[in-house]
Amino acid sequence: MPNKEVSESAEYENFVGQTEVPVDNEPASLAEFAGMEDPKKEWKKEWVGMPEYVQEDNPTYKTISMHFRNQEDYEEFAKLIGQPLTKKTKSTWYPRLDRSANSLLRWVED
Repeated sequence: MPNKEVSESAEYENFVGQTEVPVDNEPASLAEFAGMEDPKKEWKKEWVGMPEYVQEDNPTYKTISMHFRNQEDYEEFAKLIGQPLTKKTKSTWYPRLDRSANSLLRWVED
């Protein structure tokens, strides 16, 4: 079958190879389109004057996949690392991750 070239019937922006869409071509949200205030931008009103926060990059040092020959070996491993492992456990941290370590931290201003 021969390859036919089809001519374009309308002008359009070609963003091929661009990593970002120019701001003036940014599509409006559904709320903005309907003439309502965008609820996604509501937080900006509350954020005025707040201190800047930068999240530190804290990557995992090493991730390994382990295989166990039987349930007894799996239970023995759980005892060795001192952590409860169940049939539903997909991952864990060693040493055990303290999820409540930062739960009591608060921003206090004098």
